[in-house]
This record gives sequence, C-alpha cells and structure tokens, in this order.
Amino acid sequence: MARVQEIRGMAEWYATDIASSPADWMKYLDTAARLYRYSFTDQLLIYAQRPQATACASLELWNEKMMRWVNRGAKGIALIDDTGPRQRLRYVFDVADTHAVRGGRTPYLWKLREETKKEVLSHISDVYGLTEDDSVSLERALYAISVEQSEEILEDAMDGMLYEI
Repeated sequence: MARVQEIRGMAEWYATDIASSPADWMKYLDTAARLYRYSFTDQLLIYAQRPQATACASLELWNEKMMRWVNRGAKGIALIDDTGPRQRLRYVFDVADTHAVRGGRTPYLWKLREETKKEVLSHISDVYGLTEDDSVSLERALYAISVEQSEEILEDAMDGMLYEI
C-alpha cells in the first residue's frame, strides 16, 4: 500500500507542476497525445516516469497479442488500478522496452504527414464551419475548434463541479 501512496503522491506533484507552466503543460500534452487511450491520471503517471513513451501496453498484451517480448531488465511504468475493492499498481511497458519475435507486430504509430495537412484542414473547416481567418493553418483551426468546444461545455462542466463541491 505504501508504494500505491508513493505513486499517487507522484501524480499529485506532477499535476501541480505541469499546471504551473505553459511550457511544461505543452510537454505533457505531447506525451498525452501519443497515449490518448489512457485516462488523464494514467497519462500523467506515464509522463512522470517516462515522458518519451510512444506506445504503452501491459506485459500480457505485448507478449500475447503483439508477439513482442519485453526486454530483460526493462522497468515497468507504474499505474494505479482502481477497478477492484483495493487500489493496487499495474505496470505497462513502452514499445521501446520490447523486441519482436517471429511473427511479432510493430504498433502503428499515427503521424500526420505534410501532404495530408491541407485535406485535414479542408475537412475540419467544412465540419466545424470555420471562418476564413481560422482556416489559414491547421494549428489555428484546431485552436479555434478547441476554444469553441470549451466554451460550449464550460457551463455544464462548472455546474458539475459545483454539484461535486
């Protein structure tokens, strides 16, 4: 139980740390973007222990589904498992901690290529009805969409927080 508390404390410290600086928040978001299937807490713990992680999974998933073995001596990334009656730690490993065996698969790591940025920009401009100014670049378009979406859900989120308090 002491180790769980240590990991929980690490998550709390890193949450405070990254929230105090826009540059640190951007570094965290780089890691979180690669690990979008994990919860915020898990992303935070992965960032705290291995900020350069690109694709994380359990030992069982690497071995059984991906046919990749975790390297001897590789150190797992501790995450808090709240699913049972008691909190416990579960460990995941980054793809860099593994190697393929016969028939092993390498995870597909999504990356937006320069030549497809215009197509993506055109599509999201149509879907979200962006102005001409916001359709100048993909970065600006994504910023405009995030501002719009944040404003839409802000009132409900604040009501939810007020209810929790």
